[in-house]
Amino acid sequence: MSYSENEMINNYLEQVRKKLPEWLKPKKEEVRLILDDLNNQILNEAINIAGGEDPTAADIQQALIQIGSPESIARIYKKRGTPKLYITEELFEFYLRTMFFFFAVVLIINIIIAIFKFIFQPGMWLETLGGMFTGIWIGCLITAVVITIVFVFFSMQGFLPEDFGVIPSRLALVFPFHLSERELQETKEYTKESLEQSRERAKVIIAESRARTEHKLTEIEALRQERLAAAELRREQRLLESKIRREERLEKAKRRREEKKEIAKAKRELKKKQPVTVGQLIFGAAGGIIFGLFLIIQPFAEIVLFHIEFLDWLKLFGLLIFISGLFNLVRLAAGVGNYTGQQITLGILTIYNAGYIPLFLFLIDKPHIFPISLFSGGTVPIIPLDSSNLAYIIYFWVIIAIVVGIIIGMVSNFYKIYKFQNLKKEY
Repeated sequence: MSYSENEMINNYLEQVRKKLPEWLKPKKEEVRLILDDLNNQILNEAINIAGGEDPTAADIQQALIQIGSPESIARIYKKRGTPKLYITEELFEFYLRTMFFFFAVVLIINIIIAIFKFIFQPGMWLETLGGMFTGIWIGCLITAVVITIVFVFFSMQGFLPEDFGVIPSRLALVFPFHLSERELQETKEYTKESLEQSRERAKVIIAESRARTEHKLTEIEALRQERLAAAELRREQRLLESKIRREERLEKAKRRREEKKEIAKAKRELKKKQPVTVGQLIFGAAGGIIFGLFLIIQPFAEIVLFHIEFLDWLKLFGLLIFISGLFNLVRLAAGVGNYTGQQITLGILTIYNAGYIPLFLFLIDKPHIFPISLFSGGTVPIIPLDSSNLAYIIYFWVIIAIVVGIIIGMVSNFYKIYKFQNLKKEY
């Protein structure tokens, strides 16, 4: 055999060795015998498949399939011990001794802790006693759960008491039940016998598996010829059906592409027609809430150049802007596709925006409170209420322009309501 074929067998044997139960892995000599037997069986099977000639890689692969997976081989050696609930009968007394030993450890630890508490906290004897009993109860409960889980695992892996060395016999001196030295010796002999029986069972199972595989191969070869003709006919039929389906799919895909283009076009047209966008609502809501709060809180109020009446005007103006931001937030929550909701909120917001006009008209009548010196660098200390003064004229017409802008915005909102109405009729 070549190097690659030997490597296939070695890899398989290594997988078997890794899958063997934990009680068997430390027994190097036993493991070696098991793997040697298995190696011989693989070689014999491969030579059989090759017809007495030097087996090829394909022969080795077929022999490994017939023998079975590494897990199935290793599972044979886990069937060790007499089942008794979830823990084998052979491990049951060892399990009880281990349980009582750790119960004793928990008991001693809690008693020692209680003694120290009695010494250093003499006035709390009732709490100390209660804590001791609670600690014993919880400790024993956790110990029982953990040890039970561990011994269930040992039972599933096929462990027996002799696999733990002198530990079971030492525990037997402290907690004597029924297991004697003679019984331990008998268990060891039973282990050797069961190991030998496991090897024999493995050989029998492999032989049965090989016979079943050969029978199946014969049946498969007989059916294969029949299926070849039927497969050829089905292949021609499938090719024809596949061609028809492909043409149908192409036609459907073409129709879907056209439909998607139409839908995308309709969405673009609708988006162009919508008088309000999500971005505008987000900007309006965020800007209104933030700027409104800024004017209400007035972190700049300590600057001495601001007149107290102007600060009050700013607070009221900030409140109106903040409420406008909340309106935009409500409109954003309603969605730009909710035409009726947008119409209602736009109508309310348009009427609400009229509240800005009296505020700016109030400023026209009180130009002296506007902090013009702060923005002019001190060159214009105050704006007089004089219609012939250039500073007042500029101030007056700027405010009038702002009021006109508010009115234009209100008209624009009414126009948006009208556009929403047209959209409702169209869609």
